[in-house]
Amino acid sequence: MPFLDRFRWNPRVRKGVLFARATLSPWGLAAGGALAGIGLALGIGLPFVIAAALAAWLTSAVLHLRDPALLSSLLAPEFDRDLAVLDEEHLAYMTAGLAARDRFEAAVDDLPGKEQFGGMRARVTEALRRMYDSAVWTQRADRFLATVDADALARRLRAAAKGSALAEELREQLEETEQIRARREETVSQLSATVAGIETLAVKMGGLALEATAPGRYGVSTTEVRRLRHELDTYVDALAEVERTLPATLPEQE
Repeated sequence: MPFLDRFRWNPRVRKGVLFARATLSPWGLAAGGALAGIGLALGIGLPFVIAAALAAWLTSAVLHLRDPALLSSLLAPEFDRDLAVLDEEHLAYMTAGLAARDRFEAAVDDLPGKEQFGGMRARVTEALRRMYDSAVWTQRADRFLATVDADALARRLRAAAKGSALAEELREQLEETEQIRARREETVSQLSATVAGIETLAVKMGGLALEATAPGRYGVSTTEVRRLRHELDTYVDALAEVERTLPATLPEQE
């Protein structure tokens, strides 16, 4: 459902979930519950029980947030674009990419030496941001193309006197429309390829996580990290090229 998808991957919601996972440990909750239970059993006032439970939670949160790896994860660059501006078709590309990102990060969290992948996390975020910019452009292109009747332009061009100013203007309009349509299709193909690329990386990272738990396996080699990073860079660079050329393709709309 589009509404639930927009809510699930809202940057503030995601940060809140990450923070909750980082601070609401079973031990902290158990300690808070135990203190509250003891307080109630002894007949101590409710304010004291609430304060004791809050103190237990804060202690758990502070102890967890002292972990440098966890703190860097919480402070890492996040996909922070507004999904509410996307229609259902273009939202589907972004939610597919975001779901693949989540699987990728879950696999990284299961790897020994996961700090090696901090740069890859940032590149995945960059890829998602570039995907978003491309999706916004294709949405604008769809709105523009919906206002143009290419068949009518072609008929008027055939009826116009050859070599006339009207014929030249109609030919330019028709060519511009076809260029935008072709660019739109290329961009959609690149969006699909990038989603598939992130999904492939997530699968490969999951495989590495399983291999890393095998007897005699002591983490992920630098060569493997570089190979995965190169694959990710390929998708990000392709989207960067799309982003550079799109603004000049579509006329500004009111």
